[in-house]
Amino acid sequence: MADFKHYTVMKYEAVDALECKDGLVYVDCTLGGGGHSELILQRISPNGKLISFDIDQDAIDAASERLKEYKNLTIVKSSYTNIKQVLKDLGIEKITGGILFDLGASYHQLTKQERGFSFSKEAPLDMRFNMDSDFSAYDVVNDYRENDLVKIFSEYGEERFSKRIAKAIVEKRTQKTIKTK
Repeated sequence: MADFKHYTVMKYEAVDALECKDGLVYVDCTLGGGGHSELILQRISPNGKLISFDIDQDAIDAASERLKEYKNLTIVKSSYTNIKQVLKDLGIEKITGGILFDLGASYHQLTKQERGFSFSKEAPLDMRFNMDSDFSAYDVVNDYRENDLVKIFSEYGEERFSKRIAKAIVEKRTQKTIKTK
C-alpha cells in the first residue's frame, strides 16, 4: 500500500528491552506498519517465531508486503485481547521470548480522511480501527445516553468539561443526527 504511512516510535528502545534471542517465541500485539516486528524478526531469525496482531486491514496489508520475506512470522487479524485463544489455536503453549504492546493510533489512521479521526479534515464520524466492525463513533455520539457520554469523556478522555460536552451533544442530536465533527 503506497499510501500507508506509519512511523515506528521508539523502535530500538522497545525491541532492545525485549532482549531478543533466536529460537524463542515473541508477540507483537500491534503490528501497525511493521517496524517493531521487522526489528524483532531480524534479531530472532532464523529459528525464532513472531506472532503479530492487528485489526486494521490497511496496516496488515502494508506490513505483510514489508515483511513478506520472513517465513517465521504469523500475522493475525484479531485484537491482542484474543491472544490466549489465538496462541492456543496456533499450537503455541507459551511465549518464551517476550511481548510488545505499542498502544495508540497510527499516523495513517489519524490522517486518512475517511477514517474519521482527524480534527482538521471534514469526514463522517467513524474512528474505527477495525473497518470491518459495524460499530463506530457515529453510534456512540447519536445513540448513547447523556450519562454514558459523560462517563466516556471523563474516565477515558479525562475531560474536565465532560458533563457540558455530553449535554451539548444530546441537545444537538435532538435537532438532527450528528454525522461529522
